[in-house]
Amino acid sequence: MTRQTILKTKTSPLPHQLEAIDFLVRNNEAALFDEQGVGKTKELIDAVITIIKQKLSDSVLIICPKTILYTWQEEIRKHSYLVPIVLEGEGKSKEYKYLSFANIYIVNYEGVKAELGVIKLLLESQKFIVVLDESQRIKNPDSQTFKAINQIRTLASRRYILTGTPVANNPVDLWTQFYFIDGGATLGTSFKEFKSRFTKSKVDKEELIKLREQIRPKSLRRLKGDVLELPEKIFQSEFVELAPVQNNIYNKLRKELLIEVLKTDEKVIIDESKAFFKKLLRLVQIASNPGLVVLDYHEIPAKFIVLDKLLKSIIEKGEKAIIWSSFIDNIKLLKDRYSQYGPLYIYGDIAIADRNRSVRLFQEDPTYKILIANPAAAREGITLTAANNAIYLDRSFNLVDYLQSQDRIHRISQSKSSNIIKLIARNTVDEFVEDKLSKKQDVAKIIQGDINDFDTTSYLTKEEIIELLN
Repeated sequence: MTRQTILKTKTSPLPHQLEAIDFLVRNNEAALFDEQGVGKTKELIDAVITIIKQKLSDSVLIICPKTILYTWQEEIRKHSYLVPIVLEGEGKSKEYKYLSFANIYIVNYEGVKAELGVIKLLLESQKFIVVLDESQRIKNPDSQTFKAINQIRTLASRRYILTGTPVANNPVDLWTQFYFIDGGATLGTSFKEFKSRFTKSKVDKEELIKLREQIRPKSLRRLKGDVLELPEKIFQSEFVELAPVQNNIYNKLRKELLIEVLKTDEKVIIDESKAFFKKLLRLVQIASNPGLVVLDYHEIPAKFIVLDKLLKSIIEKGEKAIIWSSFIDNIKLLKDRYSQYGPLYIYGDIAIADRNRSVRLFQEDPTYKILIANPAAAREGITLTAANNAIYLDRSFNLVDYLQSQDRIHRISQSKSSNIIKLIARNTVDEFVEDKLSKKQDVAKIIQGDINDFDTTSYLTKEEIIELLN
């Protein structure tokens, strides 16, 4: 295939995508923060074609989560004639891939750490664009992943970051992402100084607006509602009363945690304290299914009964549904509970090939009505628009899990209204999770420019938790 043929597109960009393509071509350092479902993959591919055609760079290295390595390969082949190679495998086969000709090399974040020396040699061989997809993955500056990525940043002629959720859970998540693209030009070279702006008990709206203006010159953010004519997204809360034994188990743990909180100093209870949130997640588990915590629990969890009725109604209407749960044991239980529907399922231990097969069957085969999945394993890089119902059996405090998983169904190619159904156990931690995710989302929206005001400015406080546990 000639160079002229390779540098052609197979598909035409939508009008809004032309703006993003131009934005990337014009900038050596850029953050593409379009909301998930707008088509960032297509935008990047078309920009790459233009950049290579203009001889501004030679090749591309895309670094992405392992679960979407082959999704990128498929999308590149769908939209272009560019040659992609996934840098995965063992021994000689992997070595051969590094030596093979490709326009785009694709590697997962863990692979960068493991093959750092070889990747450095690859980047030194040509003028490379380096792209971080789902760039919030490098949010921790102390992680080995960020340190490895930081070692290759200066070897790139252009650096791009892609994510629809740049503020994963906290404004400080942005520092590492922008440090990758510009070495501190936008947000400074000291993470400690940057972090100090946002580690307060109250959200400072003026600081959030200042941060938004700092990142604006190098970032592009559009919402689906602004650039696409998609059917609406409808949010529905189904409130559930805990079953009797379930309620007793919940209250026992709730009282134990309340005693612990009352004894804990205010300074210890800070937003995103991993140890404390882990304890609160025990309450989330019990509100979802006490069998996750108590081995001899035999009662049917209240949410399962409500879920039975929801699924029956959805399937009778000829529609499909995705059931989201943060807990793998729930997925395994529900797989057996709904065996009559032949459910597909995805969680972290499922091989990538099997995961991709489940996605393909769900999208293409009308006989498969249900997909049961863990957001951490299936929130990124896949399209599930065959369904227009997303049911949340439970939710963790992770904002990215919640936002990205719901938009698996609300994206380009969806033809029906998307129903986002949350099962919320009344008078439990579920209501606190709902409030906490809403606050996090408001903070993210201010920074991203999605909104200009928000109702509450409180971060997590000791008083809030005591109120919850009471």
